[in-house]
Amino acid sequence: MSQDDKLTKEEKLRLIDQEITNLHDFCVKSGFTEDQIRSLSAPVARIAERGRRKTWLRRLLKISLFVGAVVLCYSWDPARRKVAIFGKLALVKVLPYWDWTYLHKEGCLINNPFYTQPPRLIAEDCEVCLEIKGMERLEKVDHADISDLLLDNVPFVVTDATQEWTELNGMTFDEFLELYSTQPEFLTSGVCDFHSSLRKSLSSPHPSVLPSEAQDKADWFALWQNCERDAVRLMRKFYRTRPYFLPPMVESHESNWVFVSKGQRIKRFVPLPLEKYSVVWLAQVKGSVSYRLEPDPICQTTCKPIDVTLKPGETLVVPQNLWKFQLKNSKDSEPSVVVAATGTWD
Repeated sequence: MSQDDKLTKEEKLRLIDQEITNLHDFCVKSGFTEDQIRSLSAPVARIAERGRRKTWLRRLLKISLFVGAVVLCYSWDPARRKVAIFGKLALVKVLPYWDWTYLHKEGCLINNPFYTQPPRLIAEDCEVCLEIKGMERLEKVDHADISDLLLDNVPFVVTDATQEWTELNGMTFDEFLELYSTQPEFLTSGVCDFHSSLRKSLSSPHPSVLPSEAQDKADWFALWQNCERDAVRLMRKFYRTRPYFLPPMVESHESNWVFVSKGQRIKRFVPLPLEKYSVVWLAQVKGSVSYRLEPDPICQTTCKPIDVTLKPGETLVVPQNLWKFQLKNSKDSEPSVVVAATGTWD
């Protein structure tokens, strides 16, 4: 074994560096200029550059393979479930040594120093009610005007929001209900927050049973949230993903809601258990529904309740910072279908 073979990698690199330094000093003493030295060393520099490039390409390839594997695991449901199961088991094992639960309760993993909490409702915000003379009905609305109304907590009705919802508009009440027992995306997806006046008599808290088990009932209503991805996406296709009047500042929430009713027994207003977000829109697809908007307790002395009845094709838009609302069947209404969703802004 030669003497060089006994050297470590670091020692070999130091030896090479010393040789290059000695060679440079020799060239300078021999009268070579810096440009001449750079020209003579160009072949060696190109080899070193190719080596660095190959190193970075190998690193990039490894990172790409890792990212690809992560994306595959997330998009392929069996793999995603396996990762979730083993990940939870690993976290349970780690818990005695590190209490990570505080991270689970945090809204953000990394705090944004520029983020500020949305301002809470104060008495001055209630003064907008002094200018509200009834429910304004709008069409062909401009995003800038809608942004002003939302930021001022002014509710309004858009009369032309559903004109292009041709598939939903062309369905009968019974055909709409049949979607939940015939479309695989609806049939295989669970729903959240299912409420119905028939709940005790239904075999399952799922809208797929309504076409058969509510057919002979004269007066009933049902409300549910589409919260699983396949059902949410299919319902969004019916209303073109996003109503045209929503300004860019509004970020739509992932889920959507459906309210259906038949008959005249719903004499009282029914509160909707929608999430408390910045805004909610409720589109009247079939029939007619009456809404009662009630102000926040802070504004009860300044703001009065507002009653409004929607006809097919109209959409009620409610800023939820100031208003909460309830609904009931309108008198002499045909069976009703309402599609709703929420959104938020910073």
